[in-house]
Amino acid sequence: MRTRTALTASLVLVAAAGSLAPAVAATKSKPKPIKISYTASALPDPTSTNPATNEICAPTLPTAIHHYTFKAPAAGTLTLDLNNKLDWSGAVRDAGGSTLVDSDGSSPETPEQLFVSFKKAQTVSVDTCNFAGEQSINVTGTFSFK
Repeated sequence: MRTRTALTASLVLVAAAGSLAPAVAATKSKPKPIKISYTASALPDPTSTNPATNEICAPTLPTAIHHYTFKAPAAGTLTLDLNNKLDWSGAVRDAGGSTLVDSDGSSPETPEQLFVSFKKAQTVSVDTCNFAGEQSINVTGTFSFK
């Protein structure tokens, strides 16, 4: 009789452990968002938009662009605010230099915002370009995991 009781108790414990595993796995939370904050400095260059290709944030003078490398650790969304008071533009480019998203506000005083989604981990360049603005701006942002 004791063998049957021990066997029944063992089966109940195994079943309980098996049903608990999916519940524990389901409660795993997403990592906290990654905060970004830095100062971008560049000298004004009114050729910030390439006249031949109409590409935004592609100045003639290399001193008019600031590059910031960001490593997206996984799938998610990157939101950036260029806290400019005068005329700046921005772009996020992949490792090959292709533009994923760009922004050039409707007026020189419009602060630029960039939003880009990633399906997987990758390294990108956040480019900020000074068309006719202040010499430096603060860039803030958040990467949120999917």
